[in-house]
Amino acid sequence: MVNLQTIGFDVLTEQEKNDFKKIYEEYSNRISQKIKNIEQIKIHLKEHNYKEEIKDKKKKIVIKIFIKIPGRDIEAEAFDWDFKRVLHKAFKRIEQRIGK
Repeated sequence: MVNLQTIGFDVLTEQEKNDFKKIYEEYSNRISQKIKNIEQIKIHLKEHNYKEEIKDKKKKIVIKIFIKIPGRDIEAEAFDWDFKRVLHKAFKRIEQRIGK
């Protein structure tokens, strides 16, 4: 089993946590088929509030994914206003980096 470390996920709602579990499971299966010796996956989430957006309570979400394998570290970053969309963006970027 891969060692998963999440940082900043304490701000998520229960629905967002469930969304994360589904999306993570989907992409982690695809990634583990491409890379067999993953030591650790670290996912770091940050939310940025903007004063002019307070009435809509929109937050810019930044997600960074780090994958540690022997001899190489792979990382990707994405940002968006929608949690599920930013997760998909970040995981697609990590998949692209794995392919290189």
